[in-house]
Amino acid sequence: MSGGGLKGFYEKYHVPLIAAKVILSLALFAYVVAKVSPGDIWATIRPADPGLLVLAGSLLFFSSLVGGWLWARLLQAQGVNIPFRKAASYYFVGLFFNNFLPSNIGGDIARISDASKHADNVSRVFTATLMDRLIGVLAIAFLALLASFASVDRFHLYAIYGMIALVFFTMLGLFVSIFHRRVLEAFEWPFRMIGARGIARAISRLMDDLHGYKGQGGALVTAVAASMLVQVGRIVAHYLVGLALGVRVAMGYYFLFVPVLAALVSLPISLNGLGVREGAGVVLFQMSGMTKEQAFTVPFLTYLLSVLISLIGGLIFVTRPSRRALQAMLEKKRSVREAETGDTQRRRIGS
Repeated sequence: MSGGGLKGFYEKYHVPLIAAKVILSLALFAYVVAKVSPGDIWATIRPADPGLLVLAGSLLFFSSLVGGWLWARLLQAQGVNIPFRKAASYYFVGLFFNNFLPSNIGGDIARISDASKHADNVSRVFTATLMDRLIGVLAIAFLALLASFASVDRFHLYAIYGMIALVFFTMLGLFVSIFHRRVLEAFEWPFRMIGARGIARAISRLMDDLHGYKGQGGALVTAVAASMLVQVGRIVAHYLVGLALGVRVAMGYYFLFVPVLAALVSLPISLNGLGVREGAGVVLFQMSGMTKEQAFTVPFLTYLLSVLISLIGGLIFVTRPSRRALQAMLEKKRSVREAETGDTQRRRIGS
């Protein structure tokens, strides 16, 4: 199918596809809630320790700040210098759109749109955002792989372990290929073969930008370390939510199951993972000894905390016009004062 055909297909079926995702998500969520029982879910949430929930929320907030810093560092390596305060605000706006748009890439588009104001070439911003995603998946797959080695004797979940290993080595291969431009040419070749030269040129620019990280070893090492910190923070946040609900299972289970949940939620088959997260959570976390209600509530309540944190991005987004108007007004007042000062000095010189 040609590029125009793909575009036409997307435009024609965009709304029906979104509607299908919404219906599937609501149906899955309703089915899981009905199987668990709404009354039992509320009975599980009601005695939750608010202090531990606040601690989990604070950890998610801190992880997001680190994520914003990581993204800014990758942008800097591409020659796009954005102050941390602005990069963090763009990152939180991205989190907000990730949670409230019916698409898994809506937040990335918002981030790219905001950061491109500071760049002379949007492809560099796109590359840094793509690298951020790649390193994030690599980090969480690595943590899950370590947990797999620790769990293989207890749980014979070979299909899950195989999936984790496949994701990790695929991401590792993509990451290593950045250092070899000839390997990256493999991504351009199919489009050249079908005559899609415009797409081939765009991918060539992207691969050139990715290959530019070859000389940024320090930035990549720092980014991987920061991404590991982000992923560990999010996993521990699930553990803290479990503790708040009175769940007492080893943290290792979270390191094994949370990455699997993250991988399933990222599939573009539901509305931001709604229904998929809860259904898979019930199946997975029951293996650790949780009740059905606990296995449903831990990932769902952690998700609600992350949504609450992302509302900071929504607040930043909706207050931008008023802040810009205030900034323009202050600039105007400063210009008037400077003009008045200049007039006064000229009168003094003239006298």
